[in-house]
This record gives sequence, C-alpha cells and structure tokens, in this order.
Amino acid sequence: MVASVDSVPDDDLISSITPDVMKCLERCGYFEKLDGLLSPEENSISSPGCDGAYKLSESILRAAGFERVELSEIFAVLQSKGGCCDCEVLYNVVKTSRLKTNYWRTRPPGHTAHTARIPHSGSK
Repeated sequence: MVASVDSVPDDDLISSITPDVMKCLERCGYFEKLDGLLSPEENSISSPGCDGAYKLSESILRAAGFERVELSEIFAVLQSKGGCCDCEVLYNVVKTSRLKTNYWRTRPPGHTAHTARIPHSGSK
C-alpha cells in the first residue's frame, strides 16, 4: 500500500531522513532565503511576516524544485526539530538567524525564553 502524498511520515522515517534533509536545505540556501524574507538586511524592505504556517517556506522550496511529497517530508523534519511554521524554523531549527538575533536583542535583561511569545503577523 502506498501512503498518500499528504500523509505524515512516521517517526522512524523522519529520524532516518533528517540529516539528509537538513544538508539538502542548507545546500539550496533555504534557511538564508527564509531569513532574508522574514528579517531583511535592509530596514527599508518590509517583511511579509509569519502567518503561523509554511507559506514562505513552501514558495522557497517550490522555486528550488521540490515536489509536493518532498515538502511533506521536509516539513515533518522541521516540525520534529521545533519548526512548526516559517518563523519557528528560524527561531528553533537553525543555530543563528537575523530574525532570532533581532528578536532577542530587543528583549529586556532577565527575560527568559519560556515566557517569550513569538507573534505571528496573522494572529491577533
């Protein structure tokens, strides 16, 4: 039986493909491109913000040539690493990003990560 394209890969599969998926994402510049959209280097460029989904990620990965079934596996890997939306990929999955640096640079001294609420542009 073949799994549907929209099915979520099981934990063993996710674990086994994670190193290769991460290398592939690094090679295609995915993390840098996502960071460039969510935290542009130039302050004059506005960011589309994160809507709590993978909208920006999907467009970056589709442009890089990834197919729908590959996106499902990529997003499962990112979720397993704490990246459940575009901004969480940059906050939780990669070691460094402008988005993460800029966020924590504005926090008051003594502010701890467990009390921080990362706002999404689509949330009220």
